[in-house]
Amino acid sequence: MGARTARGFGAGALSIVIALDLSESGYSSFAIGLVLGLALGGAAVWALAVPYLQDCWGRRVAFALSAGALAIGGVLLWVDLANPAVLLTALFLGGIVTGGADVSPLGALEQAELAGATEDRARTSTFSLYNLLGYVGVAVGALAAGPLQTVVGPTLVGFPSGPHDVTLLLYGLLGLGLLPTYQSLSSPRVRDRSSKRPSPLSPASRPTVYALSALFTVDAFGGGLVVNSLVVYYFSVRFGSNVEVLGLLFFVSNLAAALSLVLAAPIARRIGLVNTMVFSHIPSNVFLILFVFAPTFPWAATLWVARSSLSQMDVPTRQSYTQAVVPPEDRPAAAGYTTAARSCQAFAAPVTGTFIAAGGPWIAAPFALAGALKIGYDVALYSRFHRLPPPEEAVHPA
Repeated sequence: MGARTARGFGAGALSIVIALDLSESGYSSFAIGLVLGLALGGAAVWALAVPYLQDCWGRRVAFALSAGALAIGGVLLWVDLANPAVLLTALFLGGIVTGGADVSPLGALEQAELAGATEDRARTSTFSLYNLLGYVGVAVGALAAGPLQTVVGPTLVGFPSGPHDVTLLLYGLLGLGLLPTYQSLSSPRVRDRSSKRPSPLSPASRPTVYALSALFTVDAFGGGLVVNSLVVYYFSVRFGSNVEVLGLLFFVSNLAAALSLVLAAPIARRIGLVNTMVFSHIPSNVFLILFVFAPTFPWAATLWVARSSLSQMDVPTRQSYTQAVVPPEDRPAAAGYTTAARSCQAFAAPVTGTFIAAGGPWIAAPFALAGALKIGYDVALYSRFHRLPPPEEAVHPA
């Protein structure tokens, strides 16, 4: 959990400065969008590789390699961000993750380790706290990005290009700082290699994991349509909202989203993991669709906060459920595949950009499309998995 909080801090700070630093280094708007998409792609590829790394060398080595990739990537960005070859190398190492979407290989490894370290009944509560701390880390990192930019970092002889932003260096050093934390883990699954198998995912688990991954892809694509930058733009164009008002709105909506993480575990204990995922997500997406038709700023702001108060409840329950319905030896692969599936949110960016370029009423289209896709995901998830309860919900005959 400490590692997740630290990674969140780094990702939150990086999310504020990376686009500005790329622009300062001479990259166009299109190139910046492409770079951010490639960062998600690199992280997803390494998340898929996690189970293979663990099978070959054990989870401790997989942790070390992933943290090392994060460290090297951050330092490379700091050294020569303006060099496209250096930039691409850093991205394809898979450790560059910005914002709250954790599609990194370290996230997949942490989820598998957490599931093995907790009892079934405490698993969802553990994942709720894990995600809440990551959320806090992202928020604090974003808040710290401004003061960090005023810090004058060391100069580099022979590398005059690029901003050499100290935030990028800090991100790399953060990866080095995580190594002792991961090496201190002592469970047998961390120390030992997995038994050699033809595939890191057993045949019995494949239909479940593949179905979950496909569904999470749809959900992630829908989420990628309504990134915060579009929401800010929409409020500004539709209602003429200024930065101060929008800052307050996003502060309140983030608090509401954090509250949904806290409430996820107690609600799941009462109605079940799948029910919590679906029956919190559908109202959230109804609010998202209604948001398009809000006639005034107060109505739109109220609907956005209402949507945020339910929007994160499916995150810890989704992670907990994925780890619960597969045997322990399949958990790294399940986490890797489902984590990588969520990186497809990057493909939503060009769609959103097209709607924005069209202007007029089309700037609201991504909200309606995202809500409809996500409701379809909810219906499909319930239909496919409501008869597959996790162990703590299974009813055993007397």
